[in-house]
Amino acid sequence: MKKKNKFIINILGLVLTMGLLSACGNNDEAGTTSENNEDSTGEQIILKMGNITQANSELSLTLERIGKELEKRTDGRIKAEYYPAGQLGNESDMMQQLNTGSLDIGNITTAQLSNSSPAFGAWLMPFLVDNHEQAYKLWTSEESMALFDTLTDENVKGLGYSSSGFRYILSTKPIVEAKDFNGYKLRTTPSPTILDYWNSLKASPTPMPLTEVYTSLQTGVIDGIDIDSEAVTSEKLTDIAKHMTPDNHMYWASAILINKDLWNRLSEEDQELLQEVVNEKTKENAEQIEANEKELLETGEETLGITIHSLKDRSEFDPYIKKVEDIWKEKSPEIADFLKKAEEIKAE
Repeated sequence: MKKKNKFIINILGLVLTMGLLSACGNNDEAGTTSENNEDSTGEQIILKMGNITQANSELSLTLERIGKELEKRTDGRIKAEYYPAGQLGNESDMMQQLNTGSLDIGNITTAQLSNSSPAFGAWLMPFLVDNHEQAYKLWTSEESMALFDTLTDENVKGLGYSSSGFRYILSTKPIVEAKDFNGYKLRTTPSPTILDYWNSLKASPTPMPLTEVYTSLQTGVIDGIDIDSEAVTSEKLTDIAKHMTPDNHMYWASAILINKDLWNRLSEEDQELLQEVVNEKTKENAEQIEANEKELLETGEETLGITIHSLKDRSEFDPYIKKVEDIWKEKSPEIADFLKKAEEIKAE
């Protein structure tokens, strides 16, 4: 009997010990899960940002301002790494990286996006707006944001737009009226919308990398360049091209895109914060570009040694504008809506 009782006591002790060990194991596991949840809630996010323009350009600085503001408002939980000046390749390369997620946020020109969706040709229409206030109203409009919905083959979400300003003509000879473009060898961006406009003026649009423009101006391969106001100074082309016509024939917009998978992983709070910061910093971009252009027009002749010309009669370009608009309205309903909105804004 004693042996039997001793056996039962040993069995009960073993069961009790196993129960205690099991309970301890469960407590440890629960503690680990809780710790992981805490870590994921406060997990640091590092956003890889890239674009094609120089580090001191407004398109690059806008990304930098967004990153710094996010870091400030999250006490360093969200930070950014910057890759300007094409460090990650050309814009086609960066679009691929945005699709795969190896690039988190990019500032991609609408000219590049017109290769993904013809609807972005809306931003490349000639004489779209007259001033920066109108441009900002347009890029924050529903019609403008709706263009992002046409990027159905791209794994990106559009957060908004920024700009490097109006497009000017920088030339080795004066350009003041439509007939001056007849046979004029002009370096331009190879977007179908842009090419349609210059071809309608009987110009000779010549797409080429920006790195080749300086030598091409020197050797006479081209007579001038269709260029955004910011690049007038940054590219040093005024060493050769001594005539500038700030005709505002196009507004150069760029889209701030985020990898869609990353966007979907962000918390609702982080999504709202990111969108808020983008809205704030792109508005600053619009204001800064306007100030930069004002300074260029006021001081450019003295500081750059150029002669600034004005168009003799802006209205003589209207038939060429209408021709291009009519072609592209038929190709894209989004462009038609966009142009209608632009006209409404200009009429305000």
